[in-house]
Amino acid sequence: MEISENHDDYQYNWVMFDRGTILFVLRAIDFYLTLLGDEEVELSSDPDLAALITDETRRELGLQRDKERTQRIKTWLEEKLAERDDSWDVSLSPSHWLVRFMKSVGLLYLAKLRRSRNALAARTNVTSSTLASVDREISSKEEMFHFSGVFKNASPLELLATYGSDPVAADSQPQPQSESLLNTARPRPVLVGSIEILDHELRTRCLDLFNQFQENGQSDRNDTVVSEATRILENRLRIVTSCDEGKSAKQLITQAFNLDNPILTVSNVRAEQEAAQLLFLGTFGFIRNQVQHKLLGEMPAERVLQILGWIDYLLSVISKSINPGHPSSD
Repeated sequence: MEISENHDDYQYNWVMFDRGTILFVLRAIDFYLTLLGDEEVELSSDPDLAALITDETRRELGLQRDKERTQRIKTWLEEKLAERDDSWDVSLSPSHWLVRFMKSVGLLYLAKLRRSRNALAARTNVTSSTLASVDREISSKEEMFHFSGVFKNASPLELLATYGSDPVAADSQPQPQSESLLNTARPRPVLVGSIEILDHELRTRCLDLFNQFQENGQSDRNDTVVSEATRILENRLRIVTSCDEGKSAKQLITQAFNLDNPILTVSNVRAEQEAAQLLFLGTFGFIRNQVQHKLLGEMPAERVLQILGWIDYLLSVISKSINPGHPSSD
């Protein structure tokens, strides 16, 4: 169900932000202020163009007003940080407009970081572990602004300043789509050592598919990898429990890890057996159902590998808990 967005004047009573998030937003605001200042400097460097922009036009553009408002937001956030200097969190009561602004400058700054990352990757003396660390931090911040808390349902604002295309030399051919900084794509993340998938079927059916999507820049198909992994998990459960195909995944798991007469015994401790059942129910209900019933769009490569690792662990739980003496359920 699609959630409608709050209006800009909506006031959140209390939102707890990680301190690192506010520090990142402050760096993003500094970057945005730099862009606002750079535009004015660039324009004033050409008297002929500057003459075209009258004082009235400047007022209409609202450049100075935007700079002053942004500076006030920066000062306010710095004061909130100072109030709890020794705390890991910062509590705010922002308007929805302010949340949208924080998200917008954050995404703009992330786009700048992606471009910087790409330049770093072109250097021959930069190790893959360094790039992996940068990729991990960029992905973490991207995920936060797109999918976490109050940011999730906040649409970005149209900021006055963006970072334009790189200048094209007079004797060079223009690029077919030299886009703004906001559209800068980050290459395939460097995933140090990839991930150790021990289950042979999961490794052969999913890792090759995952690598193919990354090489081809098809991150919008990463949910296909997760879907395949959950099918392998369900199929393995059906095989080891000899359950018929008519049972739903929930029925299958409930029967497999039944507390009184289990087919798969994980532990003789009842609470642990129940916890194992809940792990599988949660995996199918939350992870598997999402990719089975809708297209999720782009999933961060790092998250896909984490899910594969989790499915690999659940497959090992199945293999270690099989009770060969249990009669067939057919």
